[in-house]
Amino acid sequence: MSSKVIPVFVGGTGRSGTTVVGDLLGNHSKIRTSTPIEIKFLTNKSGLVDVVFGYSNEIEKSAGKVSILNFRTYRKRNRKEKERFSKILAEFNKFIWEKWWDIDAPPPHGRGLISGIAKTDLENLLKRLKRDLKINRKWAARRFMATFISKQFEASDEIYWVETTPMNIPEANKLQELFPNALFINMVRDPRDVIASLLTKKWGPTTALEGLDWIEARLLAGHEALTAVKPEKKITIALEDLAIKKREATYKRLLDFLKLLDETAMQDFFTQSMTPDAATSGRWKSEIDSPEFSAGYAAMTARLIKAGVVFQ
Repeated sequence: MSSKVIPVFVGGTGRSGTTVVGDLLGNHSKIRTSTPIEIKFLTNKSGLVDVVFGYSNEIEKSAGKVSILNFRTYRKRNRKEKERFSKILAEFNKFIWEKWWDIDAPPPHGRGLISGIAKTDLENLLKRLKRDLKINRKWAARRFMATFISKQFEASDEIYWVETTPMNIPEANKLQELFPNALFINMVRDPRDVIASLLTKKWGPTTALEGLDWIEARLLAGHEALTAVKPEKKITIALEDLAIKKREATYKRLLDFLKLLDETAMQDFFTQSMTPDAATSGRWKSEIDSPEFSAGYAAMTARLIKAGVVFQ
């Protein structure tokens, strides 16, 4: 990653305030948010992180290193690795154009990558990435992202570049390996409100009880990944604190973390758009509350607290 810009990866469980915090930060003159605000191809499945490191489930199942002296086993393992890598790279390129390039959705997600970079620039970047990956995968990813960021429309001399795909936090350990100067903003929200919001979407869990399993897995994955990130490189912000309970103090924490002075445009967005009503805190009470859900939530929170997970 170029030393000219510091990537700031905002993430969380999804429906936890990642987009609105990206919008808030984008009002500062020293910050540029990605266009679209979620590029998706970095940390979503079959994204660049998977190209570099492999799928998480395959990494977990892989056996230890094999000595080159055990030639037959070594050759077989090497062939399988090449096959896995080719498959992921093919899916990455396919998803770029079929899934992430032009998304039929309103902002901030749509229209996809087409809204932030010229097609010829991205095509050339992908060609170079394919060549560079044969040399060194991590270096190739850094080079790709540095150029991608510089080629995005309206790129200037900002200090920070902000991206808000929720999976940034569950993949924070890998992102830190790729981009050592990166910063991480972990957005958390009352899990019950997250679940209530999720159930209005076409993706994710379909019942409140399924939502408990879904969000517990996401929170645990994020917690585990963040343990690899240095304390000064990460901050956890509760949406309720930023929008309702500790507004000014949490806003200042965010600025202090980025070592930035406040600016009128950012303060105006915070005052006018990040209101207590906009946070829709407590919506779960009228939408998903039940004795079964409350019991399941109590059991989940006990497990998360025992694991040391910050979740609200």
